[in-house]
Amino acid sequence: MKKCIVVVLILVGTCLLAACSYDSEKAMENGDVINMNGPVYNFERFEQFLGSVHAEDSAAVQISNFTLEGNPTLYKLTFDGTGFDLEIDSSKNKKRGDTPAKVKMSCTELVTEEGQQLFTYTLEGCEQGDSSDTFNLLNVFKEEEHDHDHGF
Repeated sequence: MKKCIVVVLILVGTCLLAACSYDSEKAMENGDVINMNGPVYNFERFEQFLGSVHAEDSAAVQISNFTLEGNPTLYKLTFDGTGFDLEIDSSKNKKRGDTPAKVKMSCTELVTEEGQQLFTYTLEGCEQGDSSDTFNLLNVFKEEEHDHDHGF
């Protein structure tokens, strides 16, 4: 009987852990922009967000950043027509260390910089507590910018 209870508890624990995981397939199902530590998938979602920002319409986008080990950090970015709110969710990242599970900041501007090999999207005027800073949101290699047919 005790073995049966232990087996059931292990199965329930495994199911709960699986439900808590957030992998690239789940991110794709959710329509996230996916940054796989280099390649970026679903970039068209970010382009739609940028179009809304340009038109000064409210918009939201989620960027899922995955480490080489597959640990996600989620950037939930919203635009209200005038400013940006960013929530950084590291709660699903098993190797976050003592980094807080969630951090929120408000930013005034989203800047696009074109380099030789990549586009860099940076939030500026970000206020978190008493400090104001910039935040590197996304880097996209130029050859990926027009290649939207990314699949896993």
